[in-house]
Amino acid sequence: MTAISTAPSPQNHLTILMCGIAAVGIQALMLSPLLPDIAQALAAGPVEIGIASGAYGAGVALAALVAAPRLGQWPKRQAIQIAFAIIAAGLALCAAAFDWRVLVAGQFVTGLAAGVIIPGTYALTADLTPDHMRSRAMGRVIFGWSVAMVAGIPFAALIADLVDWRGTFLAVALISAGMIFGIGLLPRASSTAASRPVAYGQALAVKGIRLALIATFVFMIGFYQTYTFLGDHVRHLHHAGAWLGGLVACSYGLGFGLAVFFDGFIDRVGPTRLMALALFILGINYILLPISTLTLWTAITYPVIWGLAQHVGMNTLVSYIGAAPQAERSTAMGLFSFITYVAVGLGGGVYGSVYATYGFFATCLAATASLWIGALLVLLFLPRSASPGISSSR
Repeated sequence: MTAISTAPSPQNHLTILMCGIAAVGIQALMLSPLLPDIAQALAAGPVEIGIASGAYGAGVALAALVAAPRLGQWPKRQAIQIAFAIIAAGLALCAAAFDWRVLVAGQFVTGLAAGVIIPGTYALTADLTPDHMRSRAMGRVIFGWSVAMVAGIPFAALIADLVDWRGTFLAVALISAGMIFGIGLLPRASSTAASRPVAYGQALAVKGIRLALIATFVFMIGFYQTYTFLGDHVRHLHHAGAWLGGLVACSYGLGFGLAVFFDGFIDRVGPTRLMALALFILGINYILLPISTLTLWTAITYPVIWGLAQHVGMNTLVSYIGAAPQAERSTAMGLFSFITYVAVGLGGGVYGSVYATYGFFATCLAATASLWIGALLVLLFLPRSASPGISSSR
């Protein structure tokens, strides 16, 4: 009798990988709507909580930097499972925090694990997908960030209002523990593991990768220097509870998810042609964002537009870097995560002081400046080939 396979279909591989990104996304993004409650409980201000947020980013950056040359050698499924176990432990430590420094330690541990999960998931997605469908596949996986925003973050805010913020961290720890089983449903990778680590220099030597990583930095720091403090800003401005931060996150996530319908357009036009335009439009967004917070209605609804633009920008960057030659792809994706979370660390750690001193408007205008500089660099210097590493046809 023929045995019935319990392994998910190839199409469902992407769903499982999307759920992994969603699980990471919840714990990465839930700090913003919970910030006032955590600050009050731990007798900490925006600067200290910003440092906690930055510690998560520092952990991801360190892990991604160390793991990047080795991702091609590791069995990705097992590495991701181990990392989810570490995330669950780190979130439990956050829940038990009695001082903001303990929260910093817990955030750093979760960041270390996420620094393996995120690039490993993106690299695995690229390995499983034909070139002509890569943006659509990436779009489906990064849709997990939208799931985190629309369902996970409001759920986290609801638990914080009904129980407290510690209950939120414990609930998300359980979700991460569940993903250990979920990732185990994936088959063992059939691709041949690299025989040796791929050095950073080898990946950075691929045409277009360095500039794409610069674009990644301005894209990500623009998001995290604003999103980290948006919940605190709107709650104090409108004298509201955690529910408002949850609604704002839900609105953003809804827009991020709706943008999945543009993923086929990215495949047709190509990420190279869209990158500078995406950065420029996001710069305009950070001029409009602080204005939108002045009324309660627009504070809740405008993030839909922000999410749309952010998804297109992120998919453009991930698809471009994911199109690197297979030998350098895993290292390039690791560097993508490293750059991303250097930006997270600076966004929370550096801009906590800017936000506390000059306010949310100044924080947003700084994001616009960096994005427009990045857009100009991409427009002038990015090779006009379809994929990194391919010589320009000019």
